[in-house]
Amino acid sequence: MLGGILYQAGYFMGETLHKPRDSNPKGFFEWYEINRINEDILSNYGKSLRSTLEKKIFKRNPVTNPGGNQRWLLSLPTNTKVTNANPQVQERIKKVVKREPFCYKDPRFSYTLPVWRPYLKPGTVFICIFREPGAAVESILKECRRMPYLASLRINRQSAFRVWRDIYAHILFGNSDNLTNFFFVHYNQVYNGTAIGPLAGFLEADLKGDFVDQNLKRSAADYPAPAGVKRIYEKLCQLAGYTHD
Repeated sequence: MLGGILYQAGYFMGETLHKPRDSNPKGFFEWYEINRINEDILSNYGKSLRSTLEKKIFKRNPVTNPGGNQRWLLSLPTNTKVTNANPQVQERIKKVVKREPFCYKDPRFSYTLPVWRPYLKPGTVFICIFREPGAAVESILKECRRMPYLASLRINRQSAFRVWRDIYAHILFGNSDNLTNFFFVHYNQVYNGTAIGPLAGFLEADLKGDFVDQNLKRSAADYPAPAGVKRIYEKLCQLAGYTHD
């Protein structure tokens, strides 16, 4: 939804975007090249970096280390510092950030943002969108059941919660020194339109909410979240000014 709203507002999101499909019938608004750059940055990261304790947890709940195109489901401990020494990746980043105004969307940015930051102009802002962890986990598991490119990935509910936790923990704690250039927004705030005005002000852009299709909201199981996940969710809600039941 949010990608479509920003696309309508004139932001460049890519030359070749992922085609719509049932899980996102109005489009994903993600550029293959952005995904590939982030995949290349993350290619050397995975469960081999985990502590002995977490490796034991993985033995009880086995998860295949995500491979090519699967690293949006990578789970990295918060103390993992993602870096890149590949000059070709650096040149590709420099090339894509020349397109202005751009808005690039990829969940992998949660991990790779430190690599991109040196190439971004001062004043670049970041949007962090989230939803109920249990609903997000159900969406992840559904996608893994349906999509052939994820067939080799062994993932269960517990490990999917870990993915959600690590993705948002990296955003919160990896950027804790400066969150003023972040806009946090809950899925429901986009869906009901309450985020459109504040986000337009934050971006100094003309945004319209008519891209949101009220008929496309999917009912999803909201699994009870582990305590650590709940704490991160509460922090995100606080930053977004979102009150939930």
